[in-house]
Amino acid sequence: MLAKQGQNPVQVRYWQVNGKRGYDLRVLSPEASVADYITAVEGLDPALLYRPYTNGACQGCDHCCGGRLPLTSIDLQVLQQGLEELTGKRFSLPEMLEEYCQVRVKGRVVDITLRTDAEGYCIFLEPYRRRCRLYKYRPLICRTYFCCPRTRRARILREIVINRGEDELVRSWLSLQPAVPAGVHRHDWEPTPFAGCFSFAEVPLKSLCPPELWRQLRQ
Repeated sequence: MLAKQGQNPVQVRYWQVNGKRGYDLRVLSPEASVADYITAVEGLDPALLYRPYTNGACQGCDHCCGGRLPLTSIDLQVLQQGLEELTGKRFSLPEMLEEYCQVRVKGRVVDITLRTDAEGYCIFLEPYRRRCRLYKYRPLICRTYFCCPRTRRARILREIVINRGEDELVRSWLSLQPAVPAGVHRHDWEPTPFAGCFSFAEVPLKSLCPPELWRQLRQ
């Protein structure tokens, strides 16, 4: 059963995964972009999915608003627009990273995530209503999250898109550092398909996928 998605080159369909209703996806066109992928996943009807933390509706549920929330380079630009609308101030990239992000370095690994509060929830989550202050501008990891089963290829695609986008953000962060942290090497962070892009529509899915995953997604 297909989700409603019009002529989207990424097709999402409801799928039984380990006996529970989840989703699978296929890519119908080599021109499909990350924006097409996001639109397809957002077209899923939560009421038709198995949801272990809620009765189907996302509104009022904050399960996906806690824990590790990695950011992509485009997410930061989108959040920049949202914060300007919310606060009336235009934050620079260094200010965004300082005020609203957490940068963790462990050995050669750099991880950039949304800052969280004392309880481990995203700082943009309203504490009483449990709703996002910047929902329209929420990051990729939030827009593609459903607490439901997914097929292996759907899960791997999401991981790859988020990880490559974060790699580009790390590369940008490193370019701002006068000296890199011990153990980190700039040459480990080469340009990704996100480089120079200002919207997810500019990033082709094919450019992110290893050949075998791309073959599976096109079947």
